[in-house]
Amino acid sequence: MKDFLTDAQFKHDIAFANRLLPYKLYQTQVKDGQPDILLHWHPEVEIQFIREGSARYHVNNAYFDSQPGDIILMSPHAIHSIHPHASTPHVTDTLQFHLDMLGYSHTDQTSLYYLTPLQQAQVTFLPRIQPQDPGYQAIKTCLFNIFDGIRKEDRHFELRLQGQLFELIYLLFYHRYVVKKDNDDMYRKSEKIRDIIDIIHQHYQDKLTIDQLAQQMGYSKAHFMTVFKQFTGVSCIEFIIQVRLQKSTELLSNTLLSVLEIANQVGFTNLSNFNRQFKRYYHLSPSAYRNLQKAKKD
Repeated sequence: MKDFLTDAQFKHDIAFANRLLPYKLYQTQVKDGQPDILLHWHPEVEIQFIREGSARYHVNNAYFDSQPGDIILMSPHAIHSIHPHASTPHVTDTLQFHLDMLGYSHTDQTSLYYLTPLQQAQVTFLPRIQPQDPGYQAIKTCLFNIFDGIRKEDRHFELRLQGQLFELIYLLFYHRYVVKKDNDDMYRKSEKIRDIIDIIHQHYQDKLTIDQLAQQMGYSKAHFMTVFKQFTGVSCIEFIIQVRLQKSTELLSNTLLSVLEIANQVGFTNLSNFNRQFKRYYHLSPSAYRNLQKAKKD
């Protein structure tokens, strides 16, 4: 196995069109159970509005099924995943932005009191706002104004966008959707779990063992397995399998490699096990999945 990274280099890197204006707005429509977003984290704020349907969300220690009208909040560094329900549509608008847009790196009272604690995970968002919750309409209106302004990009829209983002953060604080982080022990565990997620994403093709990962976290094997499932909702072995299978779908869709070659590249040493796990997760054989993706492109 390659040496583990020691400084958590892997995270979900967001490709901003302009690094001087680090925001991104896009719509996602789930079809045939895809995309299935595995556990990851990033230093940007992420806010989703649920237009249609339902999916299973995991945000830090919270698990819930989204509903139309929900506003989903992911604070910087929050561990999160989104798993579609089989044959259930799910349409979302997603806004991602870095708090640098609001002057997080500047030393002033706004940064010290609000932005720095949020960016450094001393405080965090509650994960979901629903239509019956306090301040919902004001927050939704502000969010929709941001969506509209980004899509239009009128003259000087950058100034308005920054003001609207400040208003959004203000509303989240005002209506108490920003709360103190869990106790120090829980936060330390969360940081260690992020490191383990980084390692798995970096080394999914290698022979990963629970003993090695537990040692990396500084825990006994039994304690590691308990903590990992507590924070992620799945066993570590299951998460490794999920990452490998997701990587295999990319290769099946975009390369001419054989199924055996793909299985080996993503870390499966046994073809029959790869086929079995793939069918368990995607309800198709790898070959059938490839044919389906090819038919969609034709």
